[in-house]
Amino acid sequence: MSDEDFFEDLVKSFPILKTDIEEEDIYMVHTRMEVFAGYTNNLIVENNIPEIIKCFNFLESRIDLMSDSLDNALNVSYCEALLLGKNAKKMVPIVQIMPKKLSVAYAEYEQYYADIWKRYRDSGQ
Repeated sequence: MSDEDFFEDLVKSFPILKTDIEEEDIYMVHTRMEVFAGYTNNLIVENNIPEIIKCFNFLESRIDLMSDSLDNALNVSYCEALLLGKNAKKMVPIVQIMPKKLSVAYAEYEQYYADIWKRYRDSGQ
């Protein structure tokens, strides 16, 4: 799946994001993914579980089709925004509603971040 196809599908599935996605340069995959992450984070604040599940299912259905740049953006822009963003303390129950592939991607990124933090802490800086 090309990056552009992914974002075209995203806008079709979530028309509310059309303007924000299209304002970003088409080559800025990470910033476009951050728009989607921000939307998901707002849904978590609102406790809009059906729409959160829709977001997660959208990603789940495309994980195996993602280009390397989309896969990287999923981790660095989407998972990181959930893990470290304004809802970081609310993520335990939210992760429970993630489909399998997305929850694995999230858990792997969470472990990656924990390893970086541990190395930093152990370095005495």
